[in-house]
Amino acid sequence: MNKKIILFNVIYYVIVIGLIKLGRDSPSSSLGYGYFIIIFWILASILLVFLLIKKIIYPKTILEKIGVFTATPLISLLGFMIIMSFKENTSSEWIFNKNGKRYKVLTFDKDKSTGGRRIEYYSSIDTISTKEDIWIKDSIWVYLSKTGDTLKKVK
Repeated sequence: MNKKIILFNVIYYVIVIGLIKLGRDSPSSSLGYGYFIIIFWILASILLVFLLIKKIIYPKTILEKIGVFTATPLISLLGFMIIMSFKENTSSEWIFNKNGKRYKVLTFDKDKSTGGRRIEYYSSIDTISTKEDIWIKDSIWVYLSKTGDTLKKVK
């Protein structure tokens, strides 16, 4: 296969995967990384079209044409959608202090297994004074159906 096509693909996917990872690691700024991904997709598409028009990259074989196609946003967009379908989005997170400990309540609007809501309760192992909280399951976790009925409770 053409080394230029392979190089373009490697650089393209390193940047896309890096931006997606940065967005997932920092949910508060993930929207900004989303804009960077879209801008990068546009710039990469323009660069790919330019390289094809100027015949700097000239795919001759079927394998090389597949290589050019995989360097388009269509494949990475599909991959991004598949990755996001596995991630559950927290609809609300509430952290509070009580009796010298920290507590966290997470609510998921769409639970992967039931399709309804799920509410999780955590408490910190240590007191409030620690820099990083280590969370353990606390209380009763409630699984709700789409209509709001309680499906199960886990202690």
